Amino acid sequence: MKTPVFFIGEKLSAVTRQWLQKQHIQYIEQPFLRTEYKKPNLSFFGTMANTPKQWVITSVYAAHWLERFQTQIGLGSSDRLYCWSDRQAEVLRKLNLPVIVSSYSNIPELAENVISGNRGDSVLFLHGDKLHNEITSVFSTFAIQYSEVEVYKNTPIEKFVNGIFDAYLFFNPSSIDNFKASGNFTNPTSLILANENSTARAAWRVFDNKVYLSPEQEELLFVQDSVARWKEENK
Repeated sequence: MKTPVFFIGEKLSAVTRQWLQKQHIQYIEQPFLRTEYKKPNLSFFGTMANTPKQWVITSVYAAHWLERFQTQIGLGSSDRLYCWSDRQAEVLRKLNLPVIVSSYSNIPELAENVISGNRGDSVLFLHGDKLHNEITSVFSTFAIQYSEVEVYKNTPIEKFVNGIFDAYLFFNPSSIDNFKASGNFTNPTSLILANENSTARAAWRVFDNKVYLSPEQEELLFVQDSVARWKEENK
């Protein structure tokens, strides 16, 4: 079997890169979004200084923002961190605080963890400019006060990609939209792999390729499943 060349529409974590290299799989990473972090509103965070807080983080970008500005915003030793992926938790554990990890994209489980652990703490939901409406909808149904804080903004990047790839991995619909908007086309015989229903729907909408929806949504597991699926397809 030949060595495949994968196109990955995302910037990968170091752990995933190491795994791919051990498998001797060639790949190109091309994120189609530029992330701009916002400076914290110090007067806002000053209103809850020296009080216990629960931080809700559902993206790696938000996790990096919290790590970067932890001192300025008054992250305290009694604070707790809530997320829903191992990749987010990997960043958050650098803060040496309790990290409670829910199942990926399981909003009710995330909300239940926060609510069951609340003892009158301030709850802060850190997010980007594309707000998770589902999360705010679920949180608003519970009798608990929380604050939404926008900490980063993603700007689309136009990038023409040269090369023919054996498989294309996409992590979100916006990557597919920006891939197409940049004038890119997939190799018609290649497999497209998506890690969420919305991503798969976007792929079916714009590509004629065979699309595989992976049951694995966590980054490393998704990449591993994608490699296994490609090998199965190309025996």
